[in-house]
Formats: sequence, structure tokens, C-alpha cells
Amino acid sequence: MNNIIKKNKVGLAIFIAGMLFVSLGIHRQEHKVVSKKSNIICLECIGIG
Repeated sequence: MNNIIKKNKVGLAIFIAGMLFVSLGIHRQEHKVVSKKSNIICLECIGIG
């Protein structure tokens, strides 16, 4: 297991940073903002909104 971690230090660091940013976005409830904006754009595309 340690051999795998030694080989992929950069990948592991990027993965941890990504998980940190995802959790920060969830904490700030940005997933709700993105969902709302995507629904508005989708409705405009099909001519309802």
C-alpha cells in the first residue's frame, strides 16, 4: 500500500484538494445555485422561460 502512495503523491494531492473544494461548495450550498441556474437556462432553451 505504501508503494502505491509513494508513486502517486501528486495524484493523491490533487484528489484531496478536489474533495476539499467539493466539500467547501456543499457547505456553501453552491449546488443549489448551480441547479437553479441550469434549470433556468434549460427552460430558456426550449422556449418556456
